[in-house]
Amino acid sequence: MGGSDVLGRILANKKREIESLTVPVREREKPILDFRQAIIDRNFICEVKKSSPTLGEINPGADVEETAALYESLGAACVSVLTDRDFFGGSFKDLRMVSSKVNIPVICKDFIISEKQIDVAYKNGADAVLLMATSLQKDEYNRLFAYANSLGLHVLCEIHELSELEVVSDMPPRILGVNSRNLKNLEIDIEKGAEIIKSLPQYDVKIAESGMKTEADIRIMAEAGAVGFLVGSSLMGAENPAEVFASLKAGLI
Repeated sequence: MGGSDVLGRILANKKREIESLTVPVREREKPILDFRQAIIDRNFICEVKKSSPTLGEINPGADVEETAALYESLGAACVSVLTDRDFFGGSFKDLRMVSSKVNIPVICKDFIISEKQIDVAYKNGADAVLLMATSLQKDEYNRLFAYANSLGLHVLCEIHELSELEVVSDMPPRILGVNSRNLKNLEIDIEKGAEIIKSLPQYDVKIAESGMKTEADIRIMAEAGAVGFLVGSSLMGAENPAEVFASLKAGLI
């Protein structure tokens, strides 16, 4: 998908999608797992992502349960599940299936702008949700962060620019993600991401996100101070995900 403001189009679509979103009546069946501690212990958040605006179809026929189970068996700390339908080929059904399959924490990765999305994520077994400073005003972030916390969910707050820290300044997150991809034009700059991570010593659990494909990429982010690494496309598109994961992990040795 080309264009100068992909995020704007995704958010406009998300507002329409939320109108027809319904919160399940059923109660949550599993306890909330410690997403933050899992990252500290095992570092890698591995993503279930069938497609993306940049790559198009990555693995549209992927069995989400098998994929998540493989990640767990390889030693992933957590599983990230894309629940955006139109741009990433995901669903809350995928989230429910994954959370029922694995015994490690699961994060709902979506463009969250409403409490309703957090409710649906919670009911479908998410242990954490993503809040993107790029797509939220300060009051919106504060409201959604507080609401997720009220349910006991962990929050991964994501920034792309240092200036976005102002959005989260009232309620600093305990897990901060730095996305090396500019979601407005989809360009990736790993060096910029690493510099931002390096400049934030006050955050002890920092997650490097997007564009990491090699052992060297992981090493750059680890040396900058990242504790966790969110990897998706490189695993989802691989013929041998176990081999790719082993290579990525080698960046921490």
